[in-house]
Amino acid sequence: MHETKNRETPRHAGSFSETARTDSIGVMPVSSLTPVLARVGRDLTAAVIVSLASVSFYVSAASMLFQGTLAPHLSSAVGAALLGAAVLGVFGAVWGSLPLASVGPVPSIVSVQAAIATAVVAHTAGPATLPTVVASLVITGLAIGGTWWAMGRYRAGDLIRFIPYPVICGFLGSVGWMMLAGGMGVSAGRRLGIEEVWSWLSGQADARLACGIALGVLIWWVTLRFKHMLVLPGAIVLAGLVIHVGFWQAGIDLPSARGEGWLLAEFSQPLPIWPWSPDLLGAVHWGVVAQQSGLILSTVVAATVSLLLSDTSLEVAWEERADINCDLRALGQGNLLAAFAGGMAGGVSINQSILNRQAGAVGRGSGLAKAGICLLAMAWGGPILALVPRPLLGGILIYLGIGMFKGWVIDSRRHLPLSDYLTVLAIVGTTIVVGLLPAVFLGVLICCIAFAVSSARQTPLRRMLTRSAWPAKVERSATQADLLQIAGERLSIVELQGVLFFGSVTLLTRNIEALLEGPAPPERLLFDFHRVNWIDSSAGLALGRLFKLALRHGVRVDISQPSESVRRALEAAGCLAADGPSVYTDIDAVVNEWDEVALVKSSVVDRSFEERLAESLPSGSSAEQVMSYFESVSLDPGSLLFAQGDVSDALYLVQSGRLSAHVQVAGRELAMRTILPGSVIGEMGLIRFMPRSATIRADQSCMLLRLHREKLEEVEASHPELAAALYRLFLRQMAGRIDQLTAQANALSQ
Repeated sequence: MHETKNRETPRHAGSFSETARTDSIGVMPVSSLTPVLARVGRDLTAAVIVSLASVSFYVSAASMLFQGTLAPHLSSAVGAALLGAAVLGVFGAVWGSLPLASVGPVPSIVSVQAAIATAVVAHTAGPATLPTVVASLVITGLAIGGTWWAMGRYRAGDLIRFIPYPVICGFLGSVGWMMLAGGMGVSAGRRLGIEEVWSWLSGQADARLACGIALGVLIWWVTLRFKHMLVLPGAIVLAGLVIHVGFWQAGIDLPSARGEGWLLAEFSQPLPIWPWSPDLLGAVHWGVVAQQSGLILSTVVAATVSLLLSDTSLEVAWEERADINCDLRALGQGNLLAAFAGGMAGGVSINQSILNRQAGAVGRGSGLAKAGICLLAMAWGGPILALVPRPLLGGILIYLGIGMFKGWVIDSRRHLPLSDYLTVLAIVGTTIVVGLLPAVFLGVLICCIAFAVSSARQTPLRRMLTRSAWPAKVERSATQADLLQIAGERLSIVELQGVLFFGSVTLLTRNIEALLEGPAPPERLLFDFHRVNWIDSSAGLALGRLFKLALRHGVRVDISQPSESVRRALEAAGCLAADGPSVYTDIDAVVNEWDEVALVKSSVVDRSFEERLAESLPSGSSAEQVMSYFESVSLDPGSLLFAQGDVSDALYLVQSGRLSAHVQVAGRELAMRTILPGSVIGEMGLIRFMPRSATIRADQSCMLLRLHREKLEEVEASHPELAAALYRLFLRQMAGRIDQLTAQANALSQ
């Protein structure tokens, strides 16, 4: 079911990392058993502490989902939350990338699911309401699970990072507001809209709502001020006891408190509804379910963003690396199973995860123990859960809502520019006034606008240079290199980058038009698409018009290295017609073709090494005298001249054929350049007494002249003036290479 990997023992394991061993008869020694029991004890203790806070939140989440007409079925919602926490807890503990992460229903998912339930209730009535709500929530869980599994399976988790940060802030700030409003509704025992909240601010709230808000603010303040692991569970337990003491002091018995809406309805076993019952499926209004597709998609987005942020936050807090794709796979499958069984969807809770570690958890056992506690609560915890006061459940939601709203809306002002902060306020304001779905559409629109603006700011033109500035991979004679340096000014290379759409291509068109209408237009234009990620249809059409414009100016157009998607877009736009540009594998292929054509057109007669040597000799000396120290070498195709790392004991003059230079990089042999007749090989290593820097291999039958170090030293000793002439020739050749490389480096740095 899952891909399993060996993972390191968490840093916090401390002295408990000793591996248990068995003796010769298979019985574990006491000395090995002791640390194992200690680990189990610490994990179990942490699970109990975390479960006090987690189960309270799960009951609060269920109360937020099933209000009003759904309130009689609250026990089923509680069961769904506990089942979802148990299933996800197992998947997170066994296969998650962070062993101490606490997994289960989380605010970002519950808030949007509550919006789905509210929308369904508003469009259905009678016996169809509950089945339609259950079907909508199950489909939401399946959508989250399937999306997460697919993203993790194809390692697409990092795509979440492309959502603009202000949109994330606004989206999660909206979730915080929904938690606040939901907590108020749970406290009051009914759903509250913005009108009811405003009425309460005007002084018309009942005691339950006031108590819930007071508890939420108090829990938030206490947890902010005191950081001990027992503060949150202790505050929850203490608040519940205080309310019950208040009942006793006021002479209110439990049935009376329940009748006045202070307590949940009595239930024995909070079991989830089996979603695949024929009776339930037959009563579902599928049209209403389909109407929730926008909110379901919003839930998937909110859940995915929340998981990324949770993993990232825990990475920082624990100084451990989280694998977002691993968590997407594990929790995706967990959500699929939980939804299929009628459980509530969920993810990673930051607060509960940090509490888990603070409570002393050292391994994955804490997550498994917490899952077991949730199952026990689902089986036998109904009578105890029914004693939890409604204002306390609402206060827990309000506490979470305050934290999210403050963190993502209020605190974000300190580190966001005003324009980005206005985006946050616009999304949150739309959620408060109109609802979450319009806010999601607004967020999508802002994403599109932000993408368009950022893409427009990034010019599609990475750089534009001539062939003369391009570092070709073919080493030619000095005469040919000089000629190609001049002829190369007529070939322009246009390197494109990023995402091409109509706006950015318009700027590119202006640059190319200026080049074509300039005093020295090129003969050939090469558009390189190696760094282009995507191109839309309007950009393809604009490029097609640009190619035709170049042809009307008598300029040949070619393209190189387009990806398959970019090539399809260019074909669809008609840019690759039969009489249109040719497609090359890379820039070097075009440069080599251009060089060959330029050399043929020039009809240049390349001077031999002997002729160039004669120019450097003093009067009265002959090149034949120097060449007598060289010896002939022939190579068959595929033969090795020397290998990288060999001793540099000779240099070589290429008379005919073709060779190639290769280097070893990370265990792979990469082809670096091609060497043609007229080139000198190995002179740098010979002069500097350095090992060979590359492997030279013959691509064709080759004839070379070799000068051994001993022969060179003999020339130096017997004919110093001839040796000086030879060195001057080598220095000129190396200086020419350096000049060319310097010019190319300057051009490439522009």
